[in-house]
Amino acid sequence: MNLPNLKALRIMTILLVVSLSLVSAAGVFLPGTYARDSASMAAQGVGQDVVDLFLGVPLLIVTFVYTSRGSRLGTLLYAGTLFYILYSFIIYCFGVFFNQWFLLYCLTLALSLYSFILVMSGLKGLNVAGWFDRAPVKTVSIFVLFVALVFYAMWLKSLVPAIINKSVPVELMEYKLPVNAVHVIDLAFALPGLVLGSVLLWRGKGMGYVIASVALVFIILLSLVLAAIVIVLARREISEDLSVAFVFGGLTVVSLVVAVLWFRKIKS
Repeated sequence: MNLPNLKALRIMTILLVVSLSLVSAAGVFLPGTYARDSASMAAQGVGQDVVDLFLGVPLLIVTFVYTSRGSRLGTLLYAGTLFYILYSFIIYCFGVFFNQWFLLYCLTLALSLYSFILVMSGLKGLNVAGWFDRAPVKTVSIFVLFVALVFYAMWLKSLVPAIINKSVPVELMEYKLPVNAVHVIDLAFALPGLVLGSVLLWRGKGMGYVIASVALVFIILLSLVLAAIVIVLARREISEDLSVAFVFGGLTVVSLVVAVLWFRKIKS
């Protein structure tokens, strides 16, 4: 199984590896990268950069190598990694104060976006449901929906009272931003996608298998990032509550278990 436009994907992936490595290394090793951001936002940026540099970049390289060899598993993992990068850099482009890396943020977003579009368009014409042999469809569908509902509840808990009271959420005042880019991308883009994928998978649709596979990779990486962010906040004495890190660490472990049960059912 080979995706169409593989040469274009190869070029864009190489460029994406370079741009992602540069901006992530800058966030980790150059203290002035988030100088204009609040202390909390700066810590969150560093936490994400650590995961991107030491896990995201290697994962992107390895999954594309296997994708280029026609691996079904590699292709689905590659698509999930691209979606995670795409999601993250919408936030970087709209949620981080302007700095010297802004153009590379935009380049990383563009490369991940159009690479993801090419992969998804290639998968659309394939019988992805036929790749799986007795996969735990119901379990994965329920898990993806559960994660989406948890994040919906988490965001609406702070947004709805603010709307009712005609105020703004506390974090917006702290970050000095008009809106939280994470709220926007989750409520308008990522979470509806998880719900849609869950429903399609429950009904046995081929695109449901694709979206669920992408969602599992995305949830694993995102929960790791959230755990890393909490740890960096604690190390910088911005927050003393490490319990949330254990929650997201637990979500990472559960997601990994579900992902293994799912992806091991892919036929060679």
